[in-house]
Amino acid sequence: MEWRIERYETVGSTMEIAAGHAVRGAPAGLVVIAEEQTTGRGRLGRVWLAPPGTSLLLTALFRPSLEAARSSELSRLIAQRAGDAIAEVTGVRARIKDPNDLLIDGKKIAGILCQTSIRGDQLDYLLVGIGLNVNIPPDQLPFPTATSLLAVTGIVHDRELLLSAILARLADLPELANPVRESHRGDSQQRP
Repeated sequence: MEWRIERYETVGSTMEIAAGHAVRGAPAGLVVIAEEQTTGRGRLGRVWLAPPGTSLLLTALFRPSLEAARSSELSRLIAQRAGDAIAEVTGVRARIKDPNDLLIDGKKIAGILCQTSIRGDQLDYLLVGIGLNVNIPPDQLPFPTATSLLAVTGIVHDRELLLSAILARLADLPELANPVRESHRGDSQQRP
């Protein structure tokens, strides 16, 4: 997958920006990243807070098959890939708390939110939002149930390395690939 990254200093929500692009027909592979979100949210509309420049706040656009997007396992697979990327870069292993959180020592380090748009019986798009607490000092964590990679390891981590590792792991997830549709014009060629 070819990634196209849009970077912002401050946004309401990376999910909102990515959704606007998706509605206007942006292809899969768009990634919206912000240094700060003022209205970032998680599952059930819960707020996601992070001091500016401390976290990895992103939304990636995919256009997979409807069946893949409806899979009850998709959020878990995405969380697993994100967790694998964190371990690859930092050596710290996060545990998945179903359906969409990553925990270290029982505290939330990351949240993943999947949002779809379906038209009729076709998937229009899938947005995958990830909020990862990277370099939030322990005294600035928003909740006692939250943690950060800095708080866990005592080391400042490179957010760009984490971004690259996460995107590489997501790109290898077959469920997120663009579907290939067969032509129904009598030939056997497959078309995107």
